[in-house]
Amino acid sequence: MPPRSDAPPKEVIEELVRQAQQGESEAFAGLYEAYYAKIYRYVMFKTGDSVEAEDLAEEVFLRMLESINSFKWQGYPFTSWLFRIAHNLVVDYYRKKGRQKNTSLDDAMRVIGSDNVYMDKQIDMKISIKEVNNAMGGLTQLQQEVLTLRFAGGLSVAETAEAMGKKENAVKALQHAAIKKLRTLLGPQMDQVLAQRGGV
Repeated sequence: MPPRSDAPPKEVIEELVRQAQQGESEAFAGLYEAYYAKIYRYVMFKTGDSVEAEDLAEEVFLRMLESINSFKWQGYPFTSWLFRIAHNLVVDYYRKKGRQKNTSLDDAMRVIGSDNVYMDKQIDMKISIKEVNNAMGGLTQLQQEVLTLRFAGGLSVAETAEAMGKKENAVKALQHAAIKKLRTLLGPQMDQVLAQRGGV
């Protein structure tokens, strides 16, 4: 998995997308490098299986390659379009399996890595994997999706809204409700985590 976790500036991404739409292979490689780590973390968090996550992440970029010409700049970022592909592939993955697997947060924590402040602080605060897993299980699927996109995927509220096909206010409301529920379930440790993150 490429180490890069921060995407290049918007102008660079726009140029890479333009070049990729013209069939330039180096531009595809640039987009892959810029986004693979985030896509992999997101898929890993959703599936809890590193092998499946690698396969699905690769499939995301194959789909990107196949359909890049259909992408149009319409006021939302390229990231949202890419995460929508990832989301759809995860949905298909579970549809084919015929069941919803619980995420293995033990594996997900290792994959998410040290660049994710939210999860790092959970470890630092010694919130057990079981506690977090149980707490996430107490959220609705939409709330889980918001938190996964925001914290495992590292998306902004606007990017999350676009990826989910929701309004920003709806994403904020879902995130607020999810965090409120996690506070109830996890207690003071959650407040410390959020304080470290700046209150999200």
